Amino acid sequence: MADQRGIALLMAMLVVAISAVTASMLLSDQAFMQRRTGHQLEAQRLRAYALGLEDYARLFLQKDARDSRTDHLGEDWATGIPGLPIEGGMLSGQITDAQSLINLNSLPTDAVAEAALRAICLQEDLSCDFIDALKDWIDADSEPRFPDGAEDEYYTALESPYRSANRPLADRSELRLVKGVDAESYQKLKPYIIALPEATPMNINTLPKALFEALRIKKRQGDERLDADRFIDERDQDAFSSLEDFERRMHAQLTQAQKNALSVSSRYFLASGEVLQNDRRLHLDALFQRSARGGTRVLWRSFGDFL
Repeated sequence: MADQRGIALLMAMLVVAISAVTASMLLSDQAFMQRRTGHQLEAQRLRAYALGLEDYARLFLQKDARDSRTDHLGEDWATGIPGLPIEGGMLSGQITDAQSLINLNSLPTDAVAEAALRAICLQEDLSCDFIDALKDWIDADSEPRFPDGAEDEYYTALESPYRSANRPLADRSELRLVKGVDAESYQKLKPYIIALPEATPMNINTLPKALFEALRIKKRQGDERLDADRFIDERDQDAFSSLEDFERRMHAQLTQAQKNALSVSSRYFLASGEVLQNDRRLHLDALFQRSARGGTRVLWRSFGDFL
């Protein structure tokens, strides 16, 4: 009888122990689910704020199209959002002209863009050998250019093989796949390049100084190049209304190729924004295309890590 009472007591203790462990696990799971749900809600809230910044950029670009036929750094879209307070944090953003950079997808047909890229490579102490391979990466044929081109025969022989795209770059980071471009070269080129879905002219009203120097535009008389500092000063005082206005005020002589490769207005813009709330941060990048009538659409967007 005593043995049976002892066994019954042990069974009761075992049941209590199992119940306690089960209850503890359930409470732990519930706490985990609550934390995960809260994390997801915070992520959704930050994402909503970021998309609000995107809509804000869209309205700026649409208004600018109604108000002006040129695009320059003195316009409202270029001023950015210095920092707007929100509950528990702030948000900020800026719009940059995507056509103020060298469009890699213009290279197969734009000798001026190629010459500018070569000048930037020289400035950054980089080899230009990758440019032939880049044009091969973009063009539709499978014939490598002489002397430094590359097509499938080169890429499929690599340790980790892949094929040549034979289409325009979807993003400038794709340049890392091209023969002759390593991580260091890409980081040096990154501030000067962009990949847009079609060949585009560069906007002289938004070009950075280094790219203007890379264009090597000459004065009307003689063989002397235009002074970049004077160009920036003149542009800051009053943006150029046309290429003819640029030539007149700068006493410049544009070649026909340069006239085809330059403009005073843009169709592609990069919007970036950052939302900070309750020690959480989310970054947004979006590429806008604006039509001749001022309509805008987002070609792609990317969100940075939710931290």
